Amino acid sequence: MSKFDLLLRLASDKVDAAAERMRKAQQQQLQAQQTLQQLESFIADYQQQMLQRGQAGMSVTQWSDYRLFMQKLDDAREQQQQELERSLQRFAVEKQGWLQERRKLKSYEVLQKRELRRADLAQRRREQKTLDEFSARLKKP
Repeated sequence: MSKFDLLLRLASDKVDAAAERMRKAQQQQLQAQQTLQQLESFIADYQQQMLQRGQAGMSVTQWSDYRLFMQKLDDAREQQQQELERSLQRFAVEKQGWLQERRKLKSYEVLQKRELRRADLAQRRREQKTLDEFSARLKKP
């Protein structure tokens, strides 16, 4: 068992947790984007309907109601755009966190490989020394 096994296991758990946070942030980003697209589609449809109604004739009250509703839709679109921007930023932060944790894990893996190589080299040297001593004993009369 390597002295790096615990570090590797903990680092791997952190990478997994960071990946899960990144996945959730990406889902929120996609949801915010879909919501914005749906809202923009609704606004476009509503504008088209009102254009058709306006051509047929509409009262001042209807026009006023339309303008108020369009203002609310524009406000909703702006809020959703801000939500999308926040989710994009959160995803970027979570991705950076995941990359950082992954770099740590890779560093520990490199350290473990070096340690294993050093241990292997030390073992081979010990074996060679033992063989040399054995050989030397055989040569002595």
